[in-house]
Amino acid sequence: MPDEKLKATGSFCGACQKSVPADVVKRNTSGNHVEIFLCKHCPSCGDSETKISSDARFYWLSHGRRNVEKNCGCGSCDCVKSADGENVGFPGRNAKLELPASKPLETLSTCLALIEIVDSCNLSCPTCFADSPIGTGQKVDAVPLAQIKARVQGVIDRKGPIEILQLSGGEPTLHPNFIELIEWCHTHEGIDYVLVNSNGIRLAGDREFGENLKKAAARGHFQFYLQFDGPEAEAEIILRGADLRKTKRRAIERALELGIPLTLAMTLIPENREQLWETVKFGLQYENVRGVAFQPRFSSGRVPSETRDHKGKLNTADLVIGLVEQSGGNLGYEDFTPLPCGDPNCATIGYLIKAGDEVKSISEFVDFETLQGFLGDRVRYNLEDLAKCGCESEPLGKLLHDLEMDERHTFRLFIKPFMDAEDWDQDRVDRCCTHVIRPDGELDSFCRYYLHGGASAAKMMRAATA
Repeated sequence: MPDEKLKATGSFCGACQKSVPADVVKRNTSGNHVEIFLCKHCPSCGDSETKISSDARFYWLSHGRRNVEKNCGCGSCDCVKSADGENVGFPGRNAKLELPASKPLETLSTCLALIEIVDSCNLSCPTCFADSPIGTGQKVDAVPLAQIKARVQGVIDRKGPIEILQLSGGEPTLHPNFIELIEWCHTHEGIDYVLVNSNGIRLAGDREFGENLKKAAARGHFQFYLQFDGPEAEAEIILRGADLRKTKRRAIERALELGIPLTLAMTLIPENREQLWETVKFGLQYENVRGVAFQPRFSSGRVPSETRDHKGKLNTADLVIGLVEQSGGNLGYEDFTPLPCGDPNCATIGYLIKAGDEVKSISEFVDFETLQGFLGDRVRYNLEDLAKCGCESEPLGKLLHDLEMDERHTFRLFIKPFMDAEDWDQDRVDRCCTHVIRPDGELDSFCRYYLHGGASAAKMMRAATA
């Protein structure tokens, strides 16, 4: 059967890295198995393609292209629905592919704002999306506290309160004023929740730091996103250059002592793909672990050249199918739903319910399909829709908020596939609600910011704006 074109978008040529037009197509690859491909058309290098979903059931057709002249958030005339459903209307290939780096994002909701507070890290991982240089003690390259506050305050002044502020780096706990920054965030009326991206090394080994962190985090609305690559050594060595499993376990146990909740942030590569459910079971042992964030490795920042072949990159369908198949009946496909904000291909979420010593499927209590009106009913996205991002206005958004608030009884399964140049879909960026606060104070899409070099780009930008 010939390919079925689902939509036109923009991407990057894998050879020359220039912005090029692209089509998303549905392809019957064997029998009745249908996959989704991004087919790119470079006038200089020719056509190329990348698989973006290994199962069409878990790809959602959506358009995010804005009217650049009006700087608004109006989408195209296509419904947002599963790629194995009926599709109508596609934007022309002559639509502008290159948007201003940050200004259009100012019209959209910022569900999560990430800020790099240090460039340095106390690990030298072979894989690092931020390309952070190693540095400890006096060698830590930290952003001055006053600059961090000013950049965060600037976003709040322009856009209102920040729902989730994520402190990142490098390794953010190395910042010499880290505790003071946490205290400032917790007393700021414009910041609701603080997440810390961390490898856990300082949490595991520095008791004084832990005690100070306990006091600073006592207000709640605080969580660590702990780097955790699964229960086996192979992926840990590939991704981190060493077996750090004992250190990660100490960090989890220390956080439990201190009353600090954690999410295990698992970078996915083929070597740990079969450990999805084992990682979930590991997390369920600890009452302070609230869930697992599954993040397929993407080729931005520091990634070894020999592993940049996109054929090994996992996608959302790979992870949903893997979790269900490995769970021994504890999970079903109906336990997962795209988030009702940003682009539906940017985040998929599911929950397990903890009932005493038992773990139950969320589908025993909630039918996500009855709450997915945002996927089928929105024929046109207007500025107001995108400004509030669907999170507060949709029944599903309200339910997910309620589940998040009941941390004692829920365990979150969060799939977050970031894009690199190979699978770049400009529509997803146009609808992005996961933003980086850049050194110049402007907002940028997470994927676009790290595509441009992460810490290296940040250094140059800070130098230019100093």
